[in-house]
Order: sequence, then structure tokens, then C-alpha cells
Amino acid sequence: MLLKKLFKTVEERREEIITFVQELIRTPSVSGEEGEIARVISDKMRLVGFDIVKIDNLNNVIGTLKGEGGRSLILNGHIDHVPVGEMLDPYSGKLMNGTIFGVDGEIIYGRGASDMKGAVGAMVMAAGVLRELGVSLEGDLKVVCVVDEERGGAGTKATITEEHLLADTVLIGEATNMELNLGHRGTAGTTIVVKGTSCHASAPDRGVNALYKAIKIIERIREDLIPRLPEDPIYGMTTVTITRISVKPDVENVVPDTCEIYLDCRNGEIYPVSTLMRELNKIVEDIKQVDKDFDAIVLPRSLIMERADFNGFYTNPENHPVVNEARNAISRVLNREPILKTWQFGTDGRIYSRLGIPVIGFGPGEEKYAHTYQDHVRVEDVLDAVKVYSYLAWRLCGSN
Repeated sequence: MLLKKLFKTVEERREEIITFVQELIRTPSVSGEEGEIARVISDKMRLVGFDIVKIDNLNNVIGTLKGEGGRSLILNGHIDHVPVGEMLDPYSGKLMNGTIFGVDGEIIYGRGASDMKGAVGAMVMAAGVLRELGVSLEGDLKVVCVVDEERGGAGTKATITEEHLLADTVLIGEATNMELNLGHRGTAGTTIVVKGTSCHASAPDRGVNALYKAIKIIERIREDLIPRLPEDPIYGMTTVTITRISVKPDVENVVPDTCEIYLDCRNGEIYPVSTLMRELNKIVEDIKQVDKDFDAIVLPRSLIMERADFNGFYTNPENHPVVNEARNAISRVLNREPILKTWQFGTDGRIYSRLGIPVIGFGPGEEKYAHTYQDHVRVEDVLDAVKVYSYLAWRLCGSN
């Protein structure tokens, strides 16, 4: 009976839901500049009937539907986005035919649509739908819209350390293409510093070009290291890629004496960071053996978490009954059983998982469109996400 009412209410509020997601996309919120979108979200939370709405000093927005001591659920979504890059009309939030991107149906286009304003809008509206239906939950439903996820998760960490905001289950709304995600690989970063000797560019033979020396490492990484990276049975393929290169002095007419290469590594438990470090150091030593002018050092720098060999997570269905509860709830709403997957990218889910909280993932949008000029989310997926979040909250938090 609830599902029938829920479906009817979501359809009646269809335009409101779409308009809200468009408003979120039309509100720029590059990491560190989330103040305006925080106000947009908090205003909407109050309008749709949250019991408690708060914006903290970082511009995290926390909305709560109060329960009476039952199981609690956090719906976590980030409100920051990466720079717009080459995207055209990034803040248009316009409705388009999805065929332009090979997608069926109508889409909402704009920076952050898939990553992850479609999900944030759906989470807020899901609570509004429950309030309209008069559903009284036994446990708290907390919609936590966080800042700075794209730069490491400071927003989510602050909601835990400063606001003491935890729950029995956490759902991360990052894009899953409407499937059920249970974890992701670890994330590690490493900088290799290559040293040379600077001189005037008009007489390069007087120096040692650090950039030329760095090319030797890059070639070894591409030709030797990357082809040997293993595939983890749970987390998928280990990846290593160079994302940044810089030289010093950064001057047109000076041969650089320093070149820094930054590597991004996404790993499973079978390929810990210590293994990556060992292999990179071996590459450096091998080159030194044949090039007397070669000098380099490998410096580990974690991208997201404090130093750890593995900082991904996996919520094993065998150990956490909530996975099957969520799977069953999603099946009821979508009329199909969701696939159990893991993300390729990282999420704030790892932060909660380290505290022993079961973390699941479900959201509209596809990973492959995140951070691209094709960033968009399907309208029907946003509407279905509202239904899933509402129904899942009812199932997990319980109802009086």
C-alpha cells in the first residue's frame, strides 16, 4: 500500500523534483565555494518539512526527520563539484533528449548532475515525500549534504568529529546507474622527484635536464609497471596513471633542475601501497645503474586518507544483513533485482566504513559521465531514486 502511495506522490511532485535538481545544477559549487548551494538546500529542507535543519561552519547541510530510538539511516551526498573545464553551458541545468549521449529518455544536463546533484536532490525530496505521506519513522533519517568531497572528504569528516553524526547504516548516493554498490578500491598518491642541473637553455649541454630524465621513468611505468598490475576479485583492476607533471624553474629559457611526477593509484588489498612503492623504487634504481646522471626519489603522499596500505572498503553481504534488506527494497521499487557492484572511483563511504558502520551505495547517474563534458543524469532515474530512498528509509528505519 505504501509503495502505491509513494509512486503516486512522486509523480504528482515530478515537476518540483526536476526543478529542484535543475536549481542545484544552476548553483555553482566548486569545492570550497559551497555557501550558496548550502542555503538553497537548507531552504528546501525547511520547505518540505524536515524536523531539524542545520548548516555548520563548513557549509555542510544536515537535515533530520526525527525518530523515536529505532534504527537510524544517513543518506550522504556531496554538494561540491570539480571545475567545469571544457563543458559548454555547465550551469544550464537544461532538459535534453538523452540520445545526444547515447542515453534513452530525457536528461538533466550540467556540471555535477551525475556527481552528484541528481542524487542530492532526490535525497532531500525523498524526506519530503515521507513527510507528505505522514510516515512516522521509528529511527532518525538524516540527509547529510557535505562539502569538499572532491578534495578529500573534509566535509563528511567534520560531520562526524564536530557534529558527532553517525547512524546504524549509511547510504552513499554517488552514481551507481541505479544498481547497489558495496565498496570501492583504495586511493593512494605518490610523487617522484627527479633532479638535474639547471643552465641557460641556449646551452643545454652545460646542464642535466630533469624533464628528459623524468621521461625515462614515465616510459618504464607505462611499458613495464602498468601491464603487470593485478586484478582484485572484489575491487577490480588495479590502476596507476600519471596525472600531473611540473618543472622547476618553470622558466622558458632555463633548463629545469627539478621535475615532479604525480601518480594516482587505485588499489585493492592484493596490491598494497607498499608494493607500489617497492616497484617504483626498483625502477629508479634500475635507471641509476645505466645512467650516471640520473637522480630521483619516490615520495608517498596519500591523496585522501592518512597513510595506509589500503583505504578502500567493502560491505560484505555475508556479514551485513542490511545489504539484502536494501537489495530487496530496491527490487520492490524498480521491479528488478539490482546488481551488486563496486565503484571505480572513491567516495566518502570509506570514512564511515572505517568506523565499523555498514555502507551501501545507490544513486542515479553513471560513473563514466562524472567529471566529463557530458555530465548529466536521467530524469526517470532521479524520480526512481526518490522512490528508492523513501521506501528504503521506511524499511530500514521502521514505521510506527
